Amino acid sequence: MIPGERPRALLAALDGKTAGVAERSGVPERHLAEAALALARSPLPGRAASGLPDDEDLALLLARAVVAAALSAVLAEDAPVVPDGGARDAAVAALAELMGARPAGSERGLGALLARPALRLASHAAVRRRRALTEAAHPAAADVLRYLARGGAVRQRLRELIEELPAPVVVVGHSLGGIIALDTLVTAPLPHVELLVTVGSQGPFLYESGALPGLTHPQPLPRHVPDWLNVYDRRDLLGYLGAGLFPDRVTDVEVDNRQPFPAAHSAYWTNPAVYREIAARLS
Repeated sequence: MIPGERPRALLAALDGKTAGVAERSGVPERHLAEAALALARSPLPGRAASGLPDDEDLALLLARAVVAAALSAVLAEDAPVVPDGGARDAAVAALAELMGARPAGSERGLGALLARPALRLASHAAVRRRRALTEAAHPAAADVLRYLARGGAVRQRLRELIEELPAPVVVVGHSLGGIIALDTLVTAPLPHVELLVTVGSQGPFLYESGALPGLTHPQPLPRHVPDWLNVYDRRDLLGYLGAGLFPDRVTDVEVDNRQPFPAAHSAYWTNPAVYREIAARLS
């Protein structure tokens, strides 16, 4: 078989089977199917095939490419939840097996050796440029700026919603939601809030930058702010630590979403470790 046809033959094994992969992994089926079709039509896999004589290595490489394209499509939609690294790896393993690769956990070939170091290098390069990415690259930056300029009505509405709930209340906020939750609780007491949980939050960064509306740096965190659990992933360049700014008032907890940035920022809610950390605070 000529090199250009080998990838198409392997990808043909995925026809009608991506729904099962999506069900097991959580990666959206529509994006998997579209990515596989687009890859089959591309000339690039044929060039890769010429350097990968083993079909198992090629199957693994194609599976990684399909899943990467599917997750890229999820990010392009600015989805609030992105599958974590476990879901990504499960999807890759399932697709590769459908194309003839050995089951996950078996010895892997060249494709596995190449892919993970590349992801690590990409994340390390992004970490070195963290401030620029935080200030300019996040797709929701305009929403944050809008809140900072005109956030009074949002804080008031959140207060009203909280006051309608029976005590005790736990307030959970991700990203901009964490900024709003923190700012609301700083501004005035809400006595029946027992716990604040921020996930992937820029609240500490805004406070230290002098941009948090309700609290001017270096003022301390008001005593009426409840216990604060701050969950972050070191690969999430939009998740900041708070304990160094507010000693003994914030508990920073690291989780590993096993995704490079920016996917790491939206992968918290498919990571069971996040729920375990919150549950431990409620028990």
